[in-house]
Amino acid sequence: MTQPILAEIRAYWEELRGGRLMPLRSEIDPREMSSFLEVCFVLERTMDTQIRFRLAGLEISDIMGMEVRGMTLRSLISPDARDQFDAQIDAVFETPEIQEYKLVAQERDAPELVGNMLILPLKSETGETDRAIGCLSTQGIVGTPPRRFRVTELQRTSLLTGLSETDRHIQPAPETASFAEAQAPYQAQAPHPYLRVVK
Repeated sequence: MTQPILAEIRAYWEELRGGRLMPLRSEIDPREMSSFLEVCFVLERTMDTQIRFRLAGLEISDIMGMEVRGMTLRSLISPDARDQFDAQIDAVFETPEIQEYKLVAQERDAPELVGNMLILPLKSETGETDRAIGCLSTQGIVGTPPRRFRVTELQRTSLLTGLSETDRHIQPAPETASFAEAQAPYQAQAPHPYLRVVK
């Protein structure tokens, strides 16, 4: 865990887990989450495989500049990085696995905002893995919302094998598109043959 608050919510999840594959979603008690509730969220994977916020702390709403309940988790991600993010996040519910993301928001004319996001799966009473609990901890100035993130690193831990792997090849690309045409390199011009120096 790279952030103390991520370690705290992970410890809470592990305590509820009690040696099982994962805790039941009905075991989550907001009264026991007061120390990290503002950065915490609960996700639901719907029948159309959309992953949406069921609940979210105030700090997450501040980052987006609006109430995020009912919105998709991918709304936190830069639009051109969402397809890759969707392919990764599905494994939380399908493998299942724990995922920890390192994130960065680098929009033009906005202060850099970095974050760590932890996602921990939960099981329903019917045996489906369709919920998850997690948190988003950020460092920096939020600036003008909404802020969108890119993934710079993803650590995945399978709950079936206990093995972890880290993907570090995902690099941020600041959104600083320019409409200026590329300039051709300067080339010295040969002297014109019809000109001569007059003394």
